[in-house]
Order: sequence, then structure tokens, then C-alpha cells
Amino acid sequence: MGTKKNNLGVRIAMAVIGIALTAVSVGLQKISGLGVDPFSVIIFGFSNAFHATYQTVYIVVCAVLLSIAFIFNRKLLGIATVVNLFFSGFVTDATRKAVVKVVGEHPSMAVRVILLLIVVLLISISSALYYSSELGVSPYDAQALTIAEKTKFPFRAVRIGTDVVCCAVGFALGGDLGLATLVYAFCMGPFIQFCREHLTDKMAAGELFHK
Repeated sequence: MGTKKNNLGVRIAMAVIGIALTAVSVGLQKISGLGVDPFSVIIFGFSNAFHATYQTVYIVVCAVLLSIAFIFNRKLLGIATVVNLFFSGFVTDATRKAVVKVVGEHPSMAVRVILLLIVVLLISISSALYYSSELGVSPYDAQALTIAEKTKFPFRAVRIGTDVVCCAVGFALGGDLGLATLVYAFCMGPFIQFCREHLTDKMAAGELFHK
């Protein structure tokens, strides 16, 4: 039976693929136009309330969340955290430009719904991949993982809670909610936990193809 320690190569591949797929899903999310993820809602809300740019608010909020994660659960921070912060934007932009050439700037509702379904699938798998690699997670993801670990509550329930809080606070501050936002808020936690339990945790431990 493998262990995470001697499966470093597999874990690195999982982290890289997970981060890349997450970035791709964000690019598709922008094209679908059916709403942004809960974390983006609260960023837009703060941006509206303080009349600051999205990028400025994003950096400040991530810095605060990084500090919290460093204090309470620093093992969740790693090379993947850094790669996620600086690499994702390029992949997201490239994905958006490539897909727009195929579906156009304003795709039909049918195409937008299909994109939403693809995004839900990709985010569930990609998040599970880089969570299970244990090479670092994003500042926002670290909050739900830390709360779940410290309180022993199921991750799926904690993730729904953090997502709902982001939606509520962001909306109160002027952020926009959409169909996709509600789907992300109530489905991502359970879907990610399912993928981890049945696929990615076993991959990271080298157990997926072993009895």
C-alpha cells in the first residue's frame, strides 16, 4: 500500500492538474454569465462598498485569509498555494479567449447552462485533486478545511456554511447573486467531499488501483 510520503510525484501532478482545471473552470464561469462563485460575490461586495478595484480587494482579503490560515492551520499552505495565486489568472484568461472564439461573447442560454454544468464538475474534481495532494490550498479554501478539522464537522456542511456567509455578506454590500452562485454555494461542498472520499484521497495515497 502506498503512502502520501512516497507518492510525491503523483501528488505534485494532482496539484498542478487541480489548479489548472480550477482556472479553466473560472474562465468558463465568466462566459456562462449565470453568476460567480461565492468568494467572488464577497470580493465584489467589498469592492462596491469601499469603491476599490476588484484586484485591490482580492489581494487584501487573500492576505487576511492567508494570515488566518498561517496562524490556525499553516500545514494547509504550500507551494500549490503560491502557484494558485500567480498561475491561475493566466490560464483563466487563456481559457476564456479560446472558448469565446467557439461560442461567441454572448452564447445562447442552452450553451450557458451546459457551461455551468461543466464548471460544477470541473471545480468539484479540481478542488478535490489539489486538496488531497496536501501541497497547499487557496486562502479561501483553507478556511473551510480548517474549521472542519478543528470542529470535526463534515467538510461538506462547513463549505456550504462559508459559501452562504460569503453570498450573504457580499449581497448585502452590493455584490450580485446568480443561478450559478446558488449552485456553487449548496453543491460544491458535498461534491468535493464525494470526489475526495471516492477518488482523490486514494490517488494521493497510491491506493486507487490497489486492494
